[in-house]
Amino acid sequence: MVRIRRDIASFGEAWPETLIWYAKAVRQLRSLDPNDRNSWAYLGAIHGIDRQGWINDGVITPQSPMPPQSEQDRMWNQCQHGTWYFLPWHRGYCWSFEQIIGATVEALGGPSDWGLPYWNYLDATNPNARDIPDAFMSATMPDGSDNPLHDAERNGLTRLGPSSWYPRDIDLSCMNQHYYTSAVGSLGFGGGVTAFNHFSGPTGACEGNPHNPVHVMVGGISPMGWMADPNFAALDPIFWTHHCNIDRLWAAWLTVPGNVQETGANWSDGPSPRQFEMPTSSGQTTVFVPGQTLPGKTYAPTYDDLTRGTGIGVGPLIAKTVLMEGIEMGADKGTEGPPASTLIGSSTESLSTHANAATTAVEMAQGPEMLAKSFEPSRLFLNLEHVRGETASSVLNVYIGLPDGHRELADTLALFGLQKASQEDGDHAGNGLTYTIDITGPANKLIASHDATLDMIEVTIEQPDEAKAAPVTVERISIYSQPAR
Repeated sequence: MVRIRRDIASFGEAWPETLIWYAKAVRQLRSLDPNDRNSWAYLGAIHGIDRQGWINDGVITPQSPMPPQSEQDRMWNQCQHGTWYFLPWHRGYCWSFEQIIGATVEALGGPSDWGLPYWNYLDATNPNARDIPDAFMSATMPDGSDNPLHDAERNGLTRLGPSSWYPRDIDLSCMNQHYYTSAVGSLGFGGGVTAFNHFSGPTGACEGNPHNPVHVMVGGISPMGWMADPNFAALDPIFWTHHCNIDRLWAAWLTVPGNVQETGANWSDGPSPRQFEMPTSSGQTTVFVPGQTLPGKTYAPTYDDLTRGTGIGVGPLIAKTVLMEGIEMGADKGTEGPPASTLIGSSTESLSTHANAATTAVEMAQGPEMLAKSFEPSRLFLNLEHVRGETASSVLNVYIGLPDGHRELADTLALFGLQKASQEDGDHAGNGLTYTIDITGPANKLIASHDATLDMIEVTIEQPDEAKAAPVTVERISIYSQPAR
């Protein structure tokens, strides 16, 4: 049996059968105790859990039966962020969820081939693509009963897009990355090399945008809803349609000849010693490795389309690889890593922004790319290392400039999981988040406007007014160059 994942917008109605059955299954899973491996609470806790916060929000009670602590330690708080395992772990997570929801739908009298739908918010052919789908906004279902797809803590947003607190839009720039794995200090589609990593490592391009901004846009900053906090995010039914679309972007990226997908043993067979483990619809658990999530393998999904909203053009290759099951990917298998990067500058002080912006100067090594007054064809990357804060998520505007005050916006970052990555008693001792920004374009603008080499770059960080609930600190700024592909 093949479960085909379809675009919610393609159904052409607010309440297609797929979403009606999804809502019924969510209601059923919410009725189960948290110690049931198929319960809504158990599935959400795999991504992350704040037990007291869940009690405060009425998700569980102090008396709710919980799994043994040894099982919680093994199964819960697994989500992989800031790591090259971000995409395969979430693919396995969505696969497990799809199987459990599908089995529940069938048990309730629905179809046996229910597939997880995706929210195709980057489809330029659909003027309503950015709107949160109607079925997730309605308080009731067509039969008049309460709608479990709506029953989640959100900030009231109805449409994705730039706002006063998040001026950057979501986009498909990640699809321009040709290497899955990031070299040190650079940017790759899938992220940098890490072990099992529950936040704090180098963020990949797809995770940086659109993944993180959609979480923060839907969840909001003030007030903050579930989607903006990794300890609550998977409790919102829209989480799964968002991650289904993120997974689809990877599926589309894998069809492009010339893209290099990591297939080395450290990635394919990793991580170790802690492995990835998911529940099955029968209530058992199963361990999987990233290599099993590639096309033609056990956890490879099947999509109705890989062209709309992915930036990938229609062609013979795309046409024959829309269904991933049993096909070979168009991307090259990673036998060599991406081009090595070179550290050419770093800050000597940390930065902290709250009420006011903060600026530091980074002195640049005078390599050949500086003397040429242009970084092309090389690429230049700005790294914000060990970003810490006290709110679940935040937003940070990052500028690069010259001492005379001229500056360019480098990026707006959605700091998803900020608090979790900053906790000193957490999995990574409060190392914080790490973000990499491709600043080749802004740097070349500065060079061109002043007809001069860049021997120093000023880096400024600031929070939009609505995000100033607590300070955000960046321990180190570093700048790397990398030969262009």
